[in-house]
Amino acid sequence: MNFNRGPGDVPYTLRMPSGPPGVTWHLPEEIVDPTVPLPCVVLADRAGLAEFAVLQRGLRTLGVPSVRIDAGSVADLRILTLHEDGSLTVDGRRVIPTVTWVRHFSARAIPEGDGSAPSLFRADSWCALVDQISSLSAVRLPGGADPGRLVQLDGAARAGIRTPRTIVTTDPGAASAALSSDRIIVKALNRHFVETEPGTMEGIFPEIMDGARARYLAVRDTPMIVQEYVDHRAELRVYYVNGEIRAFQVGKSSPEAIWRDAASVAVRPVAVPEAVEEAVHKLAELWGLRYGAFDFLLTEDGPVFLEVNPDGDWRWFESKAGVDDVSISALSMVRTLHRQATRQGSSTIDLAGFLMLGTDRTGLARDRTPSMDACVLGALEIRVDGAMVHISARKARLLAAILLSSSNQVVPTDQLIDSLWGERPPPTARKNLQVYVSALRRKIGDRISYEGWGYRLDAGPDDLDLLKFRHLAGAGRDMRRRGDAETALALLDYATRLWRGRPLAEFSGVPLIDEAVARFTELYLTINEDWAELEIERGRHVEVLTGLDDLVPFFPARERLVAARMTALAGCGRAPEALSQFETVRRYLAAELGIDPSPVLRRLYEEILQGKAPRGTDTPARPWDSLITGGRGHAR
Repeated sequence: MNFNRGPGDVPYTLRMPSGPPGVTWHLPEEIVDPTVPLPCVVLADRAGLAEFAVLQRGLRTLGVPSVRIDAGSVADLRILTLHEDGSLTVDGRRVIPTVTWVRHFSARAIPEGDGSAPSLFRADSWCALVDQISSLSAVRLPGGADPGRLVQLDGAARAGIRTPRTIVTTDPGAASAALSSDRIIVKALNRHFVETEPGTMEGIFPEIMDGARARYLAVRDTPMIVQEYVDHRAELRVYYVNGEIRAFQVGKSSPEAIWRDAASVAVRPVAVPEAVEEAVHKLAELWGLRYGAFDFLLTEDGPVFLEVNPDGDWRWFESKAGVDDVSISALSMVRTLHRQATRQGSSTIDLAGFLMLGTDRTGLARDRTPSMDACVLGALEIRVDGAMVHISARKARLLAAILLSSSNQVVPTDQLIDSLWGERPPPTARKNLQVYVSALRRKIGDRISYEGWGYRLDAGPDDLDLLKFRHLAGAGRDMRRRGDAETALALLDYATRLWRGRPLAEFSGVPLIDEAVARFTELYLTINEDWAELEIERGRHVEVLTGLDDLVPFFPARERLVAARMTALAGCGRAPEALSQFETVRRYLAAELGIDPSPVLRRLYEEILQGKAPRGTDTPARPWDSLITGGRGHAR
């Protein structure tokens, strides 16, 4: 393709990452007869992209069957049949597509295209088949049409949303003169990239230039967008996911920096301005989108809409921002739509082989760094490439425990020396610390860096049980807030199962360890309380007692935990024991803290005393909100 490049064009070539070939299945283990049609989510994209890989792992965790078709490996699909009833046979297994989501699946992504009529026919036929599967599914994502940029700008303007003044032309110089703007931006009319061959993307990026200079641009053989440059205080990437909105503020030196100099781009999650939220909802409804990646500029006069990409990627932005919000929203959306399509009630959620959505924010080169499986939620254990790492010296073990329990954070050198040697470190302490760090690097790989004032151990959720626990806990509590109690229960239950006893007990008394253990013990107790309350709402009182009987005695002042156990005891017909539990807590609080039980706990006691059916905590009043935010009783 001849782009007739000249001033205002920024050409660039991008090699798409390769991935596993063919078809990727994630099915329940109990499915044994491949000829019985199975309701299934169908995902179609390129295997080298991260979004659907993460989504599919999450669906597996939540018990949702899925199959993922890679555009670059359709040659491996020797048997694929779309039946008259709308079911689909892939590799000998018959499925009924419930939700089909197609992203970046194009004829140019299909290999072995030599430009001949047979190769073009083949590529078009595969794309047509995927489109037909999508059309026959109960739900088609991203939904609606894929409006081009001019349709987007026109629709937004008609909806009363501000857009930049725009001219589409093959004569950008004349267009620049017509706009009479100090600065303009010149960019492609459609996508920034075209796929010249499978896996190779040729791009022409937007370029900002002085308006006077732009008036001398040559006539092109390709229509281009010439747009006024809008002065702005911030740029937003906003994701719309089935009614939910997540926003990131993006700081970059130039329009093409995301592709050419990604390290210089800053991304952080932000609250969505009300005007932007209103505009996104309005435009998503206008175009029938269930998913879309919107770009806005924030100006002193309000937001300016630039474009929406129904295929817009999100994992890169999440990775830069250190969050998983869009991935979790996408997972929740697909699971909900699948269950609606199959009219499912309750279902068993299989957590076998769970791989958390959490972003690996470390930037480690995994092909050069051995895999690590470290555990701090109990006794310290470290495995590398599946083999146990033996660290016998106490100081070396303590160093590993401190760095792991503070993973992805810099631990100051002075604090490490104080922890290892106490108040009287030897003159060689700093040198000795360097030796310990070097030895630990040799055992676990190049994961420890020196930041000038301390050491940092980089890890992801797959490397460390603590990080996986935090991600599970956060996702579970988020699912509860969204009203998806079943998923929340499964995630919280799995999080608690990662605990193997008192964390790092051998290092008790070391301040850095004690502080870290206190932080994640607080989270552990909170999610046990969430889990117990959700179980009580389902009348599963026996299961709650089994889970809390060994926990409550160690935390007698934890009123929310105590209330869950009292409610479960009463629900099992053991009201006297529930009343006795209250008296035990009352005496403890009076003797140790000089306070009385909270009004919420006293009210529960009175209800049980009067023989009323015990309530769960999911009442409209949410009586434990004050305790969740820190209330622990009343001073005497």
